Amino acid sequence: GNKMFWAKWKRIVYTIALNTNGGTINSGNVTSYSLGATTILPTDVAKTGYTFAGWFDNARLEGEQINTIGATGTGNKTFYANWLVNSYNVILVTYEGTINSENIENYTYGTGATLPTDVTKTGYTFSGWYTNSSYIGGSVASVLPSETGDKTFYAKWTVNEYKVSADFDKVMGTVTGEDYYEYKSTATLKAVSNEGYEFIGWNDGELKDERIQLTVTKDTTLTA
Repeated sequence: GNKMFWAKWKRIVYTIALNTNGGTINSGNVTSYSLGATTILPTDVAKTGYTFAGWFDNARLEGEQINTIGATGTGNKTFYANWLVNSYNVILVTYEGTINSENIENYTYGTGATLPTDVTKTGYTFSGWYTNSSYIGGSVASVLPSETGDKTFYAKWTVNEYKVSADFDKVMGTVTGEDYYEYKSTATLKAVSNEGYEFIGWNDGELKDERIQLTVTKDTTLTA
């Protein structure tokens, strides 16, 4: 007799290979797709120190970024993740100091940065950068290539000490108060005449008193 036959079709399942180039797919991973359905490639992809910049259909990362496989797509697919290296901000809190050279405002992951050492402040000596304003832990000289995230560093200053001394003739008298003093502290020198002599004044022009007070900003020698 006459015959009729019906063809049976099985939808082909194509593979999807996602080359993350060192990254991690956290969610939305896909490994296959079929004709007739739109497939969305994952966007929750992470890599330390980098920002995900899309999928490409070639290892050279040329052409246009691909986000989906359309409903008419066919064939096995391989996609490659593109990454942009991150740059992070650096804030240097100098506490009224001056960075004279090699200032930095940012650093790049994988490269890091060297913190400036040519830092000055009148009356103080620079004692390094710290990651906290309490100066807990050791000082930091650089941002390591493996570090990530915005950074804030705090300059630590050690107040300078200056010598205050007097030039006088011991036959005529004595002076008390010679010593080392911290920057902008007050030093007090007092001249005491020996018998037979009278104190006239200091060489700074203050002739009215045996005692003189001065704000210390450098090594100073006064003549009695």
